[in-house]
Amino acid sequence: MIPKIPLLVIAGPTASGKSAAAVELAQIFDGEIVSADSMQVYKYMDIGTAKVDLATRAQVPHHMLDVVEPDEDFSLAQYKEQADKIIQDIWRRQHLPILTGGTGLYIKAVTENYPLQQLPFDPHCRAELNRLWDERGREYMVSRLQQVDPETAAKANDRRRIIRALEIYQLTGRGPAEIHRQAKAESPFNALIFALTLPRPQLYECIEARAEAMVIQGLIGEYIKLIERGYSPAAKAMQGLGYYHAGMCVAGNWTREEMIANLQRDTRRYAKRQLSWFRGMQDVIWLDHSNPQASMEKISAETAGKLQLYSELVINIDI
Repeated sequence: MIPKIPLLVIAGPTASGKSAAAVELAQIFDGEIVSADSMQVYKYMDIGTAKVDLATRAQVPHHMLDVVEPDEDFSLAQYKEQADKIIQDIWRRQHLPILTGGTGLYIKAVTENYPLQQLPFDPHCRAELNRLWDERGREYMVSRLQQVDPETAAKANDRRRIIRALEIYQLTGRGPAEIHRQAKAESPFNALIFALTLPRPQLYECIEARAEAMVIQGLIGEYIKLIERGYSPAAKAMQGLGYYHAGMCVAGNWTREEMIANLQRDTRRYAKRQLSWFRGMQDVIWLDHSNPQASMEKISAETAGKLQLYSELVINIDI
């Protein structure tokens, strides 16, 4: 049996130093970086998404950047399919794949091998379940879910999730928990996941400095160029952090100073959500990145050990 592909993951909230850490690790371990950022997949959106510059990309290959137009939809399934193939190709070329970014759902989909193709939906089935909810109530529906998937029932705390779990069970004969568990066991990757963070005051200082720097570097001009290219302000990507704020400024609803203050506030809120998401993931090693040298030494040692273990497994199989 061939060992699973080692996958180094550098996660964490925005402005915690993930990109720089990933580049340094790629240089140490002859790696290539796969972005796990739901905004960096869009073309022409560089400043507001904090993409690494072209000089850095020339030194270390980066993947999953500039994948689609700003007005195109890009699903989780599309991301996972493309990222999976790229990671396997990087390893096949004898380089270390490094998955890095702040979009927790992207990271979880890859590392836990989300079985997106095994979670069907049917509008008629869903409508029937919603009708049953209206007739019998929440307690009855939760009881039904507990009978077929107690693990999911313990976590599903709203109507949408309960209905969705029952829908999957009715369509497949298996609960979501069982499907996810089997898919994770069948993952082609052996992920080593680190989450970088900073003391809250320091993280907020970095966030505020980054937001201000983005405006100085030309975020408003980048937004205007996107409009000139024909992209609608209503496009999903144009409503993302930074671009929504630039749009409000361009429209005259905010001053430049108000735009910066609101971007700083909303990015702090986003960082809080990111921290909550990553804390909910399993097998994450948290590192205080206020001492970058210490955290890099920790990551390097753990990664070297993982690669050594892989080599030993391969040798034993060959023997």
